[in-house]
Amino acid sequence: MDEISRAANSAIEQLELELIVRDFITVLNEGSTRELHAFLADDIRYQPSAERTICGRSAVVSMIEDIKHTFEEWRTSMVSVAVTGDVVLAEQSLVLRLPGCRPHLVMGFASFRLESSRIAAWHQIHA
Repeated sequence: MDEISRAANSAIEQLELELIVRDFITVLNEGSTRELHAFLADDIRYQPSAERTICGRSAVVSMIEDIKHTFEEWRTSMVSVAVTGDVVLAEQSLVLRLPGCRPHLVMGFASFRLESSRIAAWHQIHA
């Protein structure tokens, strides 16, 4: 395989990883939590803050259900995306609104490490 073919294959693989994460965010915003299972590895490690790590697909989906029940609005938008190796890095904006309150915009950064086309690690930072 020549250098151009290797570079093209690498770019296609990176685009596939980005699209998986973009689809995950779309389902996170618009789909049911049952649909999230297809995107997450069985042993996913989700770190929503420096003090907390949630392990396992069921536990992560349960936490997402809790968040969806707590907020009247919870929406994530991708601002910019970069892919390096098996990691997708995303600058995000989140709109959060508690019942009876005004929406708040929160900026965030996330990293998603994929294995076998599923998210195996997800780290989230909010500003």
